[in-house]
Amino acid sequence: MNKIEKTLFIKPAQPVFGEAILNLNRVIGNKVAGIETTLILDTNVLIRIEHVVKNGNKKSLLKPQGLQNLVEFIARCPAQSICLSPGQSLYEMPPLLAERAKEAFDAFCEVHLPGFVDAPNCIRKKFDGPKASYSYFDLPYDVQAAFGHTFTSLLLLQIVDRSPIKDPIEKFREYLRRIVTELDLLSDKEIEIAKYCFAVPPPHCRDLINFRREIRANFLQKKDGSLPKTVDESVAVAFNGARDLYLLNAANVSDSHGLDGVPQDCWIATQDKKLAAFSKMVHNIQVDGEAGKYSAVVRHPDSEEDLYWLEADAEHRSLVLSRSLHHEQRKIDFEIFVQAAFRVTEEVRQLMG
Repeated sequence: MNKIEKTLFIKPAQPVFGEAILNLNRVIGNKVAGIETTLILDTNVLIRIEHVVKNGNKKSLLKPQGLQNLVEFIARCPAQSICLSPGQSLYEMPPLLAERAKEAFDAFCEVHLPGFVDAPNCIRKKFDGPKASYSYFDLPYDVQAAFGHTFTSLLLLQIVDRSPIKDPIEKFREYLRRIVTELDLLSDKEIEIAKYCFAVPPPHCRDLINFRREIRANFLQKKDGSLPKTVDESVAVAFNGARDLYLLNAANVSDSHGLDGVPQDCWIATQDKKLAAFSKMVHNIQVDGEAGKYSAVVRHPDSEEDLYWLEADAEHRSLVLSRSLHHEQRKIDFEIFVQAAFRVTEEVRQLMG
């Protein structure tokens, strides 16, 4: 098992100036202001929690599983000042596994966080069903609609990455063309991912090469580092990547709209260093009470004078500006995303033979 140092706390929407940091002072300040501090638990954290419970639920297991800092932080927070939210990740699991993870979460909290209580507006759901494998097309229709844009964008990324186009900037232009044609919507996170995936950094830019490798590993490759060879593998890779991005978007939605009338300060607890690194490079910014409307990109210094990055950024900006009026006047139809997901999956099926 790989060494796990600790659980990381990600804030997908950062202030215009400075960096948001989750600490005790922030939690207490939120409590005083009537804001609910919420930690969305990533699937990898739930898996580690389940491992602790299965092996005796002992305190000595917390540090090896990277959970000690999470438990210690919550234990220091005043009563009813912070909420743990496993629901988003549970809904993305196969029902049988989700029920087991929920039971392990409850057992974990009972032993290691005895003073912790669920949020008063939480929903106690029982997950029924024996299915052990789960993909995008196993989701309920409304959840497919919510995931559809990101899932399809990542499938299109695979298609363009496999295309015979050799020139990196031409690949990027083709990706922009495809997402406009299939989805009629631009999303900065998926577009930034594509920029990194198609880039060919100079050999001396080791940091940029390593970050590109991590982005491709997270959004284009299987866990063993190889590219998908079947449509099922392609769907699985796209779905895994979509779940990561959906967590970031879910936190932004909570920050912008609150939950049951209660303002939220929403964070993600994860052990995925690649996701944490990506969220630092591409994050939303808090403007006019909205967390997901605008985004900011921290470009790697090695890319500042690179012709590919200059052209890719220019193509991106030009497309956004040309579509700004259309975007402001349209109403998003999520049905389009579900239809696109089926259509593009069939295209992948044809490509895979």
